[in-house]
Amino acid sequence: MASGLTKDSNKDAQVDQAKLDKFAKENITAIGIDIGGTKIRSAVVQNRKLVCEPVQISTPQGADAIVDDLLKLIGDFQKKYGNAIQGVGIATAGVVDTSTGKVIGSTGNLPGWAGTDLKSIIESKTLLPVHVENDANAAGFGEASTEQIQGKKCVMAVTLGTGIGGGIIIDGELYRGASWAAGEVGHLKIANSNERLCTCGLFDCWEAFGAGRGIIMTAKEMLKGVTPQQSPLAMRPESVSTHAIFAAAGEDDIIAKKVVEKWHEHLAIGMSSLIHVLNPDCFILAGGLVRFVQLEMLKEMTMDRTIPGLKEKFEIHLASLGSDAGVIGVSQLVINKLAKSGNSK
Repeated sequence: MASGLTKDSNKDAQVDQAKLDKFAKENITAIGIDIGGTKIRSAVVQNRKLVCEPVQISTPQGADAIVDDLLKLIGDFQKKYGNAIQGVGIATAGVVDTSTGKVIGSTGNLPGWAGTDLKSIIESKTLLPVHVENDANAAGFGEASTEQIQGKKCVMAVTLGTGIGGGIIIDGELYRGASWAAGEVGHLKIANSNERLCTCGLFDCWEAFGAGRGIIMTAKEMLKGVTPQQSPLAMRPESVSTHAIFAAAGEDDIIAKKVVEKWHEHLAIGMSSLIHVLNPDCFILAGGLVRFVQLEMLKEMTMDRTIPGLKEKFEIHLASLGSDAGVIGVSQLVINKLAKSGNSK
């Protein structure tokens, strides 16, 4: 918390003007918005910290409806914080040309979103500088901005969930690639047997083994020939879930524990490849599956697959910002731009 302001953005009362003035002078202040397929999360951020309770709404259908809701969220924050708001950061799924703030590649979760000139639209309506960023990049940058990670030369953020995503931060700056799509680490090829078809249409991508659906596939393979007496998972192998696998492993189911160990091995293969290419100081692991990661096992398996000189150099951290990572990360990106340009109040 900064400047003595309270986390009560749900209240209609205006903040005392003297406090607002002091608040605005202390640090650059921005609104952060994280657009997901089912929800939009937003908050005011200052100095890498939330200064209000996040506001969360359901994501509407269609680009026009999303833009309308974004403008309402921003307007509500401007009414409350006035001129203290100096910029807006917007994180969204899809490929974003950050030089123009246009969404150039959409996602199935946001139909009709590709082609939206988001920066231009929001700036023209709010008269505030806007930065638009890919959501995985924003979340990775947010995590890399935490105190335990600051000052690292190269940070590799990896999200583990239904798929595998990534963000690359070098010398404190996001690396976006030649066509704004760097960090698609889930599509590293970790096998060459055309064994598993990935959702991207290629075979044997990292996420086909290390993401949620990959864990399920591994379980189904290991359950072949296994009886329900040997593992309860074998009662309905066709409908096994990640939750059931990890729950069974926690109850010392031998098959489930082997599946979890194999999952860590698959993660280690991808991470060792990233180490050999990027030589990162550290990995930040985030996403819905991160709570099941056994750090010691994963680090040992990764080191076993990494050449000397690199295996001693990397750390693995679990994400600490949770669902606020994207909001904080994209806010900090616009704050950094304002600080560099000297356009802050």
